[in-house]
Amino acid sequence: MRKPSTGFTLIELLVVIAIIAILAAILFPVFAQAKNAAKGAACISNMHQLGIASQLYIADGDDIWYPIAKYSPLDGFAPQQMWIGFDNNNGPLSGGYYGTPIQPAVNPIRPGMIDPYLKSDAVKRCPNQPSKWQLAIAMNGFNPSMPSAYYTTNPGASGNEFGPAAATQTYINGVADYTGASDSQIQEASNTILAWEHESYAPLCNFIMPYDWFNNPPNNPLLVNHFNFLHTSGTNTIWCDGHAKRLVYGQLKRPMFSVRKDIYPTN
Repeated sequence: MRKPSTGFTLIELLVVIAIIAILAAILFPVFAQAKNAAKGAACISNMHQLGIASQLYIADGDDIWYPIAKYSPLDGFAPQQMWIGFDNNNGPLSGGYYGTPIQPAVNPIRPGMIDPYLKSDAVKRCPNQPSKWQLAIAMNGFNPSMPSAYYTTNPGASGNEFGPAAATQTYINGVADYTGASDSQIQEASNTILAWEHESYAPLCNFIMPYDWFNNPPNNPLLVNHFNFLHTSGTNTIWCDGHAKRLVYGQLKRPMFSVRKDIYPTN
């Protein structure tokens, strides 16, 4: 008598394969989202440490914020020190800045002003940034010498909008040189952006300052993508009181970038 077969038929195998394919299609995006969320959490932690380092700097600096950049000749390095350290000797002077953080380091890193307060260089890196980049972070570069279409709408803001590390800006031998604001000038530290994630030739940004806007940022896809480029539909930010949080482009309001809030309408 012939024993019954204990194997699978072709139809059964095809059904099993189809079920596995369906489950994979459902689960893989979930796994990808979970991985991205984990990277976002690690990035927020890093940003928070940069915020703490900034607080330690101003505590040691008579309550004066570090500048974005300063002209500072030093043997073996480009004659400019940035607020955060990277190899800024990896490219020529361009637009007032040496080197670029989105190119690999090929020389020793020149320490930035907050670097002595960091546990390691690793906290400067977002897990989502391209592997060859040194940094993907921008200091709030609003400065009082920059023109803006908004000043036609609100002339009182002209010359009075600036970030904590950009109270003044000048050039020495073509090199951008800033001064930082005093901590007492920051009228709402918890509502003033210090830095966010970024892609640029220098670790600062004033991409949204020239436009005429107040409560709603310009509806420009290029600006949206510039702000939200490392994480899904948002970016991670540091604020002047040291806290860090995820922010979506549409949540931006112009006063978030300015140390002074009294120059804006109250309603």
